[in-house]
Amino acid sequence: MMRKQLAVVALATIAAFGLALSSRAQVLFSDAFNYSPGALNSANTGGAWGIGTGNSGLTVVSGNLTYPGLYDTGGNEAQIANGSAGTIGAAFANQTSGQVWISLLFDPTAADSANNYFMAMNPGTSTPNGGSDAIDAYYYASGKIEVRANAAAATAGTGTALTLNTVNLIVEEIDLTAKTASLWVNPSSLTFANNGLTPTATASISGITATAVDDVGLKAQSSAGGPYLIDNVIVGQTWADVTPVVPEPSTYLLVGTGLAMMLGFIRRRRS
Repeated sequence: MMRKQLAVVALATIAAFGLALSSRAQVLFSDAFNYSPGALNSANTGGAWGIGTGNSGLTVVSGNLTYPGLYDTGGNEAQIANGSAGTIGAAFANQTSGQVWISLLFDPTAADSANNYFMAMNPGTSTPNGGSDAIDAYYYASGKIEVRANAAAATAGTGTALTLNTVNLIVEEIDLTAKTASLWVNPSSLTFANNGLTPTATASISGITATAVDDVGLKAQSSAGGPYLIDNVIVGQTWADVTPVVPEPSTYLLVGTGLAMMLGFIRRRRS
């Protein structure tokens, strides 16, 4: 009887974890910057950020950004300090159609002095630096976040200036089929389960000639500004992929009960 009960609990525990993971089955890239403080480059990240050489303005620093309701994977955080131009990128599986989503946590610890992009979704691993066919996220001198398609010279902004030293959740969707780029800034955790939210801003990327996206780049600018802190970069194929929610307490309870029963069974067998 005990073995049957143990099997039931084990299966229930596995099922709970399976349900939690199934909603993120299309994650293409995820990084919480769980590296030693130092350079943000291929050597320090085990090749995860292996496109470009970076520079002294792109580093891993101690700390961890979190956002209410969003699952936190720990680790450290990345820092972008402008003053000297440099770029670093991370590759993922080439996407040629449909939607590509990216989310990241962004903390502007100082105001920007210009309209500078800090993150770009790029069509080729040879240009992880906001090239002519990239879709960029800009932090403007006005304090707003905007999405911009370089080749189309199209921009769309948040309409609200960000508060300094505050963690913001930035979500961006690139629709390679519809040729649009959409932006969400600080969506409520109550909406994480939805995939039909109205975006904060949408821009046409019809002028983009590239038909694929395969890497995300982080950029330090030559003009002054920042530093900015970035954490929990996630790239996926759906809204749910890039907004992983904190598991329900019932899931933790189920897992804890299952582990306790397994431990008790092992102890009885040994005695």
